[in-house]
Amino acid sequence: MKIFGYSERGIINSLIFNIGENMELMNKFLQLITIPTSLDLEEPTDYTILLEQSLSRFGDSDLIIIVKYKNPADNIVLFFEGKVKTSQVNWKINSQFNKYNSNEQYSGYSSNLFFQLYLKKLLIENYTEIKENGEVLEPQFGDNRKIGNNPIVLNAFDLIKCNKAYYIGIVPTLNEDLKQFTDSSISEIYFLSWETIHEFCKDNNLEKVLEVFDYNKEQIYAPKFHTSGYS
Repeated sequence: MKIFGYSERGIINSLIFNIGENMELMNKFLQLITIPTSLDLEEPTDYTILLEQSLSRFGDSDLIIIVKYKNPADNIVLFFEGKVKTSQVNWKINSQFNKYNSNEQYSGYSSNLFFQLYLKKLLIENYTEIKENGEVLEPQFGDNRKIGNNPIVLNAFDLIKCNKAYYIGIVPTLNEDLKQFTDSSISEIYFLSWETIHEFCKDNNLEKVLEVFDYNKEQIYAPKFHTSGYS
């Protein structure tokens, strides 16, 4: 039996389910995040993972990993948002950042990687106010962002309470180009390329995830050397 998932969420879901409860492999996966620097996660005792979790007016999150420690006050939350090349348009990190930095509500701004990560940062940094009042003012466009009353969303909101969080963009930009991108008005923002994830899957024989990469062909990212493709 073969199971294929479409686009970024298809690969993220396949990756997480194939890592499963393998703590060592999850540790290795998180060690891939090195741009601009490596994450300081020390030695977690466990992980809680939320896939495609809605956070109401703060947007959905492709992947949330709650890094757990003996003292729950030390827990760290990782928010991941994935973007892909698509078959027709090449996603460019510089243009996406410039659009975000323009502070304009252009068509599709809510899907901008930087804006999506910014909303997660707004949520965490104003956690107490949102917990008490159910909302917070988003200063960039003057919107009141509400957490709502959905019990599943509120349960996730409780789970992500933390004193430290990182915000990670999974992007189709190749590593050599990604390392040259240094502009960001959001602190704690990190990047992980699909190229790196693809190599990780090859190195660790995650065959089912590699099949999903193959299924999506070059819609995820464009390998530098097309002759080797996705195989």
